[in-house]
Amino acid sequence: MSLDLPQGHVYGGGGSRPAPIQLAALPAFDPNDPAGGDVPTGPPPELLAALSDPLFMRADFGGVCLGGGSVGHVPNSQINDAINAACIARWGSLPPMLNGANSTPIPMLLTPMVNLYPRMWQDADLTEHCEHGLTDYVISYWNDQANGVTTTPAMLAEWAVYVKSWGLRVVFWNGPLTLNDPFLAALADAHAIDWYMPAEEVDGQPGMTSAQLEAVLDNALAGAANGIPVGVHFSTGGRGGYPLGFPLDTYLTDWSKYDGKVHLMLQLDANRTAGMEDAVVGVYTRPRVHLGQLGGNGQLALNSRVVIFEYGGTPELYGEWTEAYANLRVLETLYDIRTDSRIPALSGFGNGCRWPSGWPLLPKYAPGGAVAALEAVRPAASVVVPQIVAAVSPVVARQAKRAARIAAMVR
Repeated sequence: MSLDLPQGHVYGGGGSRPAPIQLAALPAFDPNDPAGGDVPTGPPPELLAALSDPLFMRADFGGVCLGGGSVGHVPNSQINDAINAACIARWGSLPPMLNGANSTPIPMLLTPMVNLYPRMWQDADLTEHCEHGLTDYVISYWNDQANGVTTTPAMLAEWAVYVKSWGLRVVFWNGPLTLNDPFLAALADAHAIDWYMPAEEVDGQPGMTSAQLEAVLDNALAGAANGIPVGVHFSTGGRGGYPLGFPLDTYLTDWSKYDGKVHLMLQLDANRTAGMEDAVVGVYTRPRVHLGQLGGNGQLALNSRVVIFEYGGTPELYGEWTEAYANLRVLETLYDIRTDSRIPALSGFGNGCRWPSGWPLLPKYAPGGAVAALEAVRPAASVVVPQIVAAVSPVVARQAKRAARIAAMVR
């Protein structure tokens, strides 16, 4: 199945879906972390194959800068003015400042709030998501009452139908974990939902337990979410990400029960190095979900996916990371080398990503793809990477480094 974006169809606004564009190239790869792990700098074969998976997510719920997606990696002291100027140049003004929205810069809209903006700004955001080559669009009703709006299920379904008219898949990210979710039911009835995320940071919800989470999952899968992929979102837990630390390690000890139906929307810790977070994903997250290891029940769940859903959203929101650098951190994680050949590829992103050349993470722009010649030559990282002894495979060497610092990471 090809996931090259469709052209020549009628989408929102009455025209054809905007074609992908080449954004600014990404900055250099992060250096390896001697205490954390190596940073992979190329895509593993299974990732290239997974780009055509219908469940491979390409979303950016908080990083697309209107008019400024090509500004790239410049100092944070310059990025806001540059993006604001680019937005004004393309769209005539800055979008209105809503309560709870981004201010560094204002044109970096949060998609779970875009339903609250005037149609002109909705169309601007949808246009630029298409230009970024994104295939999925995250919706919700964040901060609606703080802006004088009480979103009803019917209102959200109407918005979702409009989003889908642009050729985008809809990801509904609810806030509170809810049995018999009326928003889910309305979206399903409107045939306007492609992913269901029943809550934000499940482990942080008051009084939440693994049993309560599974009751909501069972309820949704038996009803409106039957046949709709369900994504579970946890916090980083203060240890780097699921399943490290208590209570994260108590959730979903049996992924096999939900194999292929429930998927992990992974949140990673932007305060840790790229090498350390990549090690969290490779050493802990993927073996737990797919192989039932590290606190699981030992049963396989090879059809569930792990999506790098949130990584860098907060530093982007506060102007600490540029959009380009956030995309780089996600790409470095997607390049993670699996520890077992049975583990499937990582399955996309929710916070933006692109190839080093600036082209969207679509098959034809991949290394070896139809437009491979457009890939830019990467600048080398500013460290010397030790050579691996020829008799030792790269995967074994990588895992040896990871194993040496596992105990330190979980203390």
